[in-house]
Amino acid sequence: MKPLHKSKFLFFIVILATLSISFTQSDFYRKIANSQRLINQVYNQIFSTYVDQLDPEVFTKSSINSITENLDPYTTLLVEDQQYSIELLTDGKYGGVGIQLGYRNKEMTVISPMSESPAQKAGIMSGDIIKKIDNSEVKDMTFNDAAAKIRGKRGTKVKLTIKRFGENDDIDFILIRSSIDVKDISYSGMLSPGTGYIRLNRFSRYSSRDFQKELVELSKNDLSQLIIDLRDNTGGLLSAAVNILDMLIEKDLPLVSTKGRTKDSNRSFYSKRNPIISKDVRIVVLINKGSASASEIVAGAIQDLDRGIVIGEKSFGKGLVQTAFEIDKKRTIKITTARYYIPSGRFIQKRDYIDSKFLMNKTDEDSLFKTRNGRIVYGNGGITPDSIIVDKKMELISTQFWRNGYFYSFAQENKFQYDSFVDVKKDSDLLNKFIKYIDSRNKATLPGQKELLDLENNVISLDSTDTIARKALNTLSDFYNKKIAEKTKNESDQMTQLLLLEFAGLFNGPEGRIQQSFINDNVLKTAKNIAEDKSVFVSTISNQQLIEN
Repeated sequence: MKPLHKSKFLFFIVILATLSISFTQSDFYRKIANSQRLINQVYNQIFSTYVDQLDPEVFTKSSINSITENLDPYTTLLVEDQQYSIELLTDGKYGGVGIQLGYRNKEMTVISPMSESPAQKAGIMSGDIIKKIDNSEVKDMTFNDAAAKIRGKRGTKVKLTIKRFGENDDIDFILIRSSIDVKDISYSGMLSPGTGYIRLNRFSRYSSRDFQKELVELSKNDLSQLIIDLRDNTGGLLSAAVNILDMLIEKDLPLVSTKGRTKDSNRSFYSKRNPIISKDVRIVVLINKGSASASEIVAGAIQDLDRGIVIGEKSFGKGLVQTAFEIDKKRTIKITTARYYIPSGRFIQKRDYIDSKFLMNKTDEDSLFKTRNGRIVYGNGGITPDSIIVDKKMELISTQFWRNGYFYSFAQENKFQYDSFVDVKKDSDLLNKFIKYIDSRNKATLPGQKELLDLENNVISLDSTDTIARKALNTLSDFYNKKIAEKTKNESDQMTQLLLLEFAGLFNGPEGRIQQSFINDNVLKTAKNIAEDKSVFVSTISNQQLIEN
């Protein structure tokens, strides 16, 4: 009889536990219903009694934004003109005219028209300044608003008013928007015999297809080492990251898992096939603080499984998965539905993504993990590279010239003096020409120089005849001029390289610009040296402290 009593007792415990859970869930949903009722009551009261008549759509959008602002940065409401990013990721294309835009000298400038795009066919050129969009002044718009205004439904018209160097009058272009395919891979090729390189810009619907194509091509060249550049890649589709990893990782190994509150949010992904490249091919992944989400999944999985090494700066730290829920044809809400965990069990997200006061299920995450072979790796805030290398930053004077668009504008205005980019590189007087160009514009300033000018004006207003004060001010002014000259000279190599970057882009397009950037890319150089030296690579991937079990 004792076993029977024991079984009845256990059954009773199970019933109590089930009832407890059901009561808890019932109480939770009752709180939701009460909260919704409160929101509706407040909403109705405002619209029926508020002194001024409110726009329901604008007010509602603002209210929803206020709600999502209290959550993580990625949960947000998207209206029709904001769904471009989702369309780009899911379809790999968007409706537009095919131009790469940027700010040069504080003006919206065409960096490059895309090949076979409506913009290129119409005659829009690199360096063209966009003054108006459908007769609306660009200067009155934010960059994102202007870009969104140029995009639109395929088959519709948009009018761009262009200012072009050498032309006295503005030029109007009437363009028909079409389907614009966006390249996820901006460059792929052999850096040297045996060393392949792929730069991936995003993870969209066709990223894995394009990656496979390039990987197969590189494999035809006796590939011994592969460098995957994910710097400034902000991520995209989880499926694209999984598919790319499946080409590199041996079969039946864990790649990434997601954990959320719903059944669909809890998933585990494994490599399903034999890799395209041999396991003997040494892999190096480049990341920086702009590498996020799917980039971190790829870099982290390769690191966790000891398939390769990671070089660069610590990544951004985005370990949250979003799902887009269509509300209607014009509105979509993007909600964070899960966390992702890479093979070691690491959660990459920074822990401060939401105010803990809103949470009912507060959890702690470990920070120390181990790879497949036992190397120490760290969680809670990005992927830490095996070799941390920070690329050389732009110097003070060069930065000012860059922000003002002087390198680009100089290249644009002087491009026609050369027949090819080779001729530009042969021009020994290139930097001197640029310095003369700068002298005719606003000169660089150093910290404190603006305050010195204010001080000079104040001294003059107080006593313009004080020779001692004027002499002191002149001495300080001479000091600053001398320092500017010194710094300009010291930065001459960097300025020359920045000029060559712009000329390379104008003559040879985006790929030419990327090729030119390799010359001074210290992170890439280091990665290449480590990848090509087998003993250094093996030492980097294995010579780490092991976690004691």
